[in-house]
Amino acid sequence: MVPIKNVKTITPERKTDTVHLSSMCCVLLLMLYFFTAQAGANTVAEIGSVNTPHGVVILIVDGLSSYYTYPEYTPCAIDGSVLKKADVPKMQEMFNNSCRILDVTVPQTFTEGGHSVIATGYSRADSELTGSSGTTIFDIAHDYNYLTFAIMEKGDSYGFCNKQNVVMHDTENSINEPEMVIETNMLTENTKTISFEITDQMQSHSSKLQEKLDQYPEGSIERYNEYNNWIIETGIDIIEYMEKEYPEQNYILTINAGAVDSAGHYKKNSGYVACIEGLDNASYSLYETCLENNLAFVLTGDHGMAFPTDDSKGGHQAEKYSVMTESQKVPLVIAANDIENVVVDKEVGQEDIAPTILEVLNIPGKLRLADGKAITLKEYTNVEVIIPEEGELVLSKNDEILFRDDVRENIAFQGLEPDNEYKLVFKPFSDPDNTVQQFFNAGSDISLKLLTSEQRSKSDKSYQNSRYIVGGILIGAVNLTGLLLIRKVLKE
Repeated sequence: MVPIKNVKTITPERKTDTVHLSSMCCVLLLMLYFFTAQAGANTVAEIGSVNTPHGVVILIVDGLSSYYTYPEYTPCAIDGSVLKKADVPKMQEMFNNSCRILDVTVPQTFTEGGHSVIATGYSRADSELTGSSGTTIFDIAHDYNYLTFAIMEKGDSYGFCNKQNVVMHDTENSINEPEMVIETNMLTENTKTISFEITDQMQSHSSKLQEKLDQYPEGSIERYNEYNNWIIETGIDIIEYMEKEYPEQNYILTINAGAVDSAGHYKKNSGYVACIEGLDNASYSLYETCLENNLAFVLTGDHGMAFPTDDSKGGHQAEKYSVMTESQKVPLVIAANDIENVVVDKEVGQEDIAPTILEVLNIPGKLRLADGKAITLKEYTNVEVIIPEEGELVLSKNDEILFRDDVRENIAFQGLEPDNEYKLVFKPFSDPDNTVQQFFNAGSDISLKLLTSEQRSKSDKSYQNSRYIVGGILIGAVNLTGLLLIRKVLKE
């Protein structure tokens, strides 16, 4: 087979010079298993009427500021001169038929920071934290049997890519000669088939990218636009493939369109605006494809862009740029089942996007580090219940039983009426007399952990237990060994 230029496919591979360190990790992990419980997929129970989408497509337009697209705003340069806005009629139609959040501020005005915040809901997140266990929307989604795919022209940090079942990303961040690498992470055994098929889909598109770009001169705005449009076309084909072959499989598809940011840096503000305009039709096609295939659609930016004067090159990370509102404000547009087409006129942070996406998907799992809060967009709420062991679980409201069944894994209740008090009663199979009873108010999506009285007592005294002390030492050893392994691999 003739090799394809600028395309690499990577699957997990064991290197001989890392066997010793890997073996140490395996031994420690087996020992650690004795002290920790394995996490499983969660069950879902619909209590009220919900219309959950099959997944979500997150379009992150790198460097897109709301000041150049939202009708309410007027962009200005650092010297105070008024700048031209983008003429994007299809985006405006999308805005009018979706939920649009008017005032979204980013806590970090650079690409890695923005993507890390979007993934984790933590305002100070970086790629290292994004790669940690349980920190991202992708981790929570995997607990509910979602697959995660990503096509990234920028924002492809190790932590972000590592949370995807399949990711294609441009390791060169180059509009002239992109180097597309496809990585397949075998996160679960039963997703191998789909992962390999999506890998094939991505590789088919990768092989055509350079030819598409070479139709236009280097540095031309047409080449920038083709770079963006190609990635959206790839995303649309993946959506249509999943709908045809796996219509019941839920998934998250993240797309980073990188040319707008590059245009801001190299093509002055006129090129920046022209590149946004070049995305108009393609982004609307992606939006329509999502609605046609029962997927939620989210449009946002990782950060904005500021310019010193009219007809100047821009920036967003250096201090003179980062203090500008144009660098700090990004759009947030959400189209999904059960979400009204309204303008939300309240101040929110970029860290609120991750928990909001989980709510849109009716996934109530808790992000481990998040300091953001979900934007209230629905008339119902969802609750995750983490059970201590197998047993019978009863959910009731005002003595009316809403759910009674034997449960063997954690369960998410969807469609609860907000601002109502509910009661949970759990009887473990191992000791039915050791019943757990808990009341809660369903004000927003929450996660509840049930503990028997015996488990609660052990938890309170765990710091005195030598088993837990050893377990803590092993956890630290595993983390340290893993970091050493990652560092060694990255150096190579």
